[in-house]
Amino acid sequence: MKILILQLARLGDIYLTWPMLRAMKRTRPDVEIHVLSRAKFRSAWQGCEAVDEIHELQASNILGALVQENPDVHKAFADLGQWVDSLGIGTYDEIYNLSFSPASSYLTSLLVSPKTIPFGYTRFTDGYLNITDDMSAYFYAQVGLGRPNRFHLAEIFASMASLDLRESDWMPAAKTPKANKTSSIVVHVGASETQKTLSPDKWSAILAQLCKITDKKLILIGAENECEIAERILSSVSGDQVENRVGKTHLRDVFALLEQADLLIGGDSAPIHMASLTQTPTLNLSVGAVNFWETGPRAPRSLILRSDDENDLGSDRVAQVVERFFSGQPQDLAVIQLIKAIPCYRCLNHQDQEFQWNLVQAIYQGHSFPEPLDQQMALAIDQLFDVNELMLEQLESIRKGLEVQKLAGIMDRGEEIFQALGQLAPNLAPLVRWYQTEKLRIGPGPQEAIVERSRDVHNLLKKVLTLYRAPENLEESL
Repeated sequence: MKILILQLARLGDIYLTWPMLRAMKRTRPDVEIHVLSRAKFRSAWQGCEAVDEIHELQASNILGALVQENPDVHKAFADLGQWVDSLGIGTYDEIYNLSFSPASSYLTSLLVSPKTIPFGYTRFTDGYLNITDDMSAYFYAQVGLGRPNRFHLAEIFASMASLDLRESDWMPAAKTPKANKTSSIVVHVGASETQKTLSPDKWSAILAQLCKITDKKLILIGAENECEIAERILSSVSGDQVENRVGKTHLRDVFALLEQADLLIGGDSAPIHMASLTQTPTLNLSVGAVNFWETGPRAPRSLILRSDDENDLGSDRVAQVVERFFSGQPQDLAVIQLIKAIPCYRCLNHQDQEFQWNLVQAIYQGHSFPEPLDQQMALAIDQLFDVNELMLEQLESIRKGLEVQKLAGIMDRGEEIFQALGQLAPNLAPLVRWYQTEKLRIGPGPQEAIVERSRDVHNLLKKVLTLYRAPENLEESL
């Protein structure tokens, strides 16, 4: 069997793909795994022994004819066709698109042949988005910033291929030089996006506090374009305890540094996920617009300090967590801790967050539906029920022969109301997004088939809403 994995995202997502590929090789030893990645991220695949071949996406070469002074559309399409052919269309039994992006869905549709089973986003024959499997539908509806998802990306990737991850799937790069542990803390001062890490002044304050509570070597790492950040940090921190390796360390060397270190401290970026592979405990300083549930550290004993703004993240607070980590003292309840479970973190959550997550679990995993939090939510449920009944009536009219065009205005208005209610009652947004995603998954076909599939979705929604209109039945499963 030959499989192609599309992972066109950043370095961190590539490292979170490693466990899935290892699990795939473990369960299907004869499988041949090819990966398609952006050329600049090729080095992130090196050392993953599960990969048999790496293909590079070089958009500038493939579409260069479109961005020149006098665009040549015919040449651009010829170049694209030639590149697609070079990947061996028709030779893959399965294609997994782990990028979950519109661009990757078009690319996947070009690579799929009649004998290929696609997973992830691709395109229908009419060009509309085709969400092929249930896990991808879950991703589309519930994963991302401001969404209630608590499944880690590594588990989501693996679930697309019906795989369960083991501890053995989390390993460092093959042939990483083994070295003895050193008394050191690795500090990653950068990130792929500036809002995912701290300012130089905040890092300086944290390093100064760390120097007070430990004599361990503090090794700064980061990309070459982050050298100026490191210089600004070190301008306020003196002494030989801090070693600057920012811009001086190749990716393969980071694995060796992490294997030797006692702890990694950093924002949401690739070294966090590399440390998960080396099993290096991590203190993730999670700030800004990130969802730690999806991309937090997975190495044993890892911790997360979550803050919407770095001003709320005191340097003395960080030092206290580090000191307790090394002394073996228990952390306070505000520190998020890794646990051996799915979801994989233990933390305190707001009532609304708990409701939305419980609702997601009820929709997708058959758990009991949570009771409404307030009267406003109950009112929104009644409104959703009424609109859903109206939509079912219109679909029944179409089944009996009424022309779709005569009902299009009413049905469009119904969809607008669904969207508005999802915004007005955000705790019900997971249910509305589930409905919208399932409607989106209905592909092109005969009108009768589209109507029947639409009725199925609306009837499922009706079952949920009926439970909420009769609270005594909430404990019943669908």
